[in-house]
Amino acid sequence: MRKISAIVWVGIRQMLADPIYIMFLIALPVMMTWLMSFLPQESGIYEMATLGVLVMFVGLNILTSAGGFMLEEKQAGTWQRMLSGTVTHSQILTAYFVRLVVTAFIQSLLLLLSGKYLFGAPWNQGFLTISVILLVYIFTMTGLALFLSGFLKSSGQVQAVSMAVVMIGTMLGGVFIPIENPSPLIRLVSQISPQSWAVHALKDVFVQGIGLSALTGSLLTMAGAGLLLLAAGVIKLQMDG
Repeated sequence: MRKISAIVWVGIRQMLADPIYIMFLIALPVMMTWLMSFLPQESGIYEMATLGVLVMFVGLNILTSAGGFMLEEKQAGTWQRMLSGTVTHSQILTAYFVRLVVTAFIQSLLLLLSGKYLFGAPWNQGFLTISVILLVYIFTMTGLALFLSGFLKSSGQVQAVSMAVVMIGTMLGGVFIPIENPSPLIRLVSQISPQSWAVHALKDVFVQGIGLSALTGSLLTMAGAGLLLLAAGVIKLQMDG
């Protein structure tokens, strides 16, 4: 446990020392949340758009961080040096997983708090339920990130694949605005997109006051997908060494 904690802490310090990462983690999402505050609030579009910003940036941060940091570790030889010592594959991957979940959850809370207290978003209920939804969403996206990391071989691939996965799932999944009479393709994307599952669950809590028990099916589906992706990603990364 001490080794895992040390790897997590070193990784978080490296991320916080990077001003570009801080801008991507906090500044840009908060600016987008501010821009969304100018949308008409009585139409329901404001809630969808603000939540869309949250799930989009959190998902993008997870995917790019996982792929980028693992690639950098392997290219710099840090990955091999850790494995040649007393650290195991499982400890390294667990540390990466914990780091991604912690930073993504912090980012989620910052965006929710900035939306409420800086830009007047109507987030007034269900914060325990919201935290559970966000944690399940982050778990799913982290599983997807580790799965994709086993196949990406360059920083260009990391950026391109991360943008494609997040943007397709966000734009075609009806995350920012409801899509009326969706085509079969859009309906399919909305059914498999973690961003779509998360933002619709969050909207149900914020707007309709739905409790956690009513969201059990959606959360189990999202968590199951994340677990399968995580298992496949761990197997692939261990095979690659």
